[in-house]
Amino acid sequence: MTAPIRSMPEYELYRVITDYEALVDGFWDRVDDLGTTLLSIDQVGGMAEGNAQKLLSKNPGKRVQQPKNHRFADMKRTFGWESLGKMLKATGLALVLVVDDDRFAPIKDQLAQRKKPLMRSIVRTRQPKWLLTSEKAKKISKNRWENVPPHVRKKMMRRMAKAAWIKRRREARLARQLQANATIDQSINATASKPGALNNSQSSGIA
Repeated sequence: MTAPIRSMPEYELYRVITDYEALVDGFWDRVDDLGTTLLSIDQVGGMAEGNAQKLLSKNPGKRVQQPKNHRFADMKRTFGWESLGKMLKATGLALVLVVDDDRFAPIKDQLAQRKKPLMRSIVRTRQPKWLLTSEKAKKISKNRWENVPPHVRKKMMRRMAKAAWIKRRREARLARQLQANATIDQSINATASKPGALNNSQSSGIA
């Protein structure tokens, strides 16, 4: 949750964070000032036991090779969407973004100007339950087709119906093939399990 600086209560300045290493050092200093243990941080933050130790380690892991897909997977334990929030909660800290004009001045002129409005991606953001309700969904669906001409809408609906029909037909064909294969397997097993079936086959082979 974000809020403008002017509407937020005043905070005690604890550390100035400019990179990831400074963030980890700040957490270490905070835990030391609190005089607590990392196990307690795990418990009050809702993390698994030993997670705080791994997150605050300066050498959290190394790259290992997965035997299944033969791709290198980074096994380093770093802060993520949930772990960062839990660590901030357990240590009583908050991240406050401020503008650093001195560090920004050398690269400010190198930034290209945006021609279109910035579109924020919310694909990986966990949405609260109140954000989308059935009423809002109906309104969104209505607004979606509001500016679409009737003939274009009709053409799109035909394409969607055709795609759904093709999908159902493909699934039915696959189901029939699976059923036929299962029937063949059952008949083969039944024939092989009959008494004397093996002797008959051997005698016919000898003849």
